[in-house]
Amino acid sequence: MENGFVEEEIQLKGKILSISAIILGLFFISNQHLGYSFGDDLFRWAGISPWTKQGNYGLHLPVIAGLILLTFGILRVTSIYRPIYPKIMSRVMIGCIAWIVVFPFVSESVMFVANFNSSGISTVAYSKKDSNCEYRTENEVILARCHIQIYSYGTERQVTVRPLSVDVGGRVIDFEPKVVAVRPRGKVQVHESFEGLLDQPDPSYSMSGGTNEPGIELIVDGRSKQVK
Repeated sequence: MENGFVEEEIQLKGKILSISAIILGLFFISNQHLGYSFGDDLFRWAGISPWTKQGNYGLHLPVIAGLILLTFGILRVTSIYRPIYPKIMSRVMIGCIAWIVVFPFVSESVMFVANFNSSGISTVAYSKKDSNCEYRTENEVILARCHIQIYSYGTERQVTVRPLSVDVGGRVIDFEPKVVAVRPRGKVQVHESFEGLLDQPDPSYSMSGGTNEPGIELIVDGRSKQVK
């Protein structure tokens, strides 16, 4: 009887471990509404870049870790439950795909509900995937013309925004911040031009180009948040 109890306990732990691996794997690979995953945040919190190369290039480590966890979890769950549910693998796969599709909408709704009557820097966010900047020299002034999507989950009506410094040909360009209007409990697409300053002023300097998913700093009541 004791051996049977131990075996049941081992099977229960195996089930919990397998299901936990699937859940964690999904969080690692599922992008939320801002365009990155819980895995990205976890790697950055640990001081590790989510990408193997600078500038979000190379291998995406959270996705690799997530796929390993998912594969392990799905195979284990299938082996445990297939004698009872012959179609368990297809059902689990469909469930995982459905979760990945709906997760951005779920995460957006959760943030609006959680911050409905709140204010401050924690209630505003920047969506990199829906933003871009074009850089130009005009009349000896460097401008960044940016389309930036900003969320105000709570009651904030304005946010100070600044594109992060960029390095072009060894020259670092810093941009002046601007105060922009946002919609409480909503999202807005901000269209603004930001004036840039060279770390070493040079009237003859010229540049042109652009970037998707630019780094942006948000500032509310003196507190800042940088999304690189």
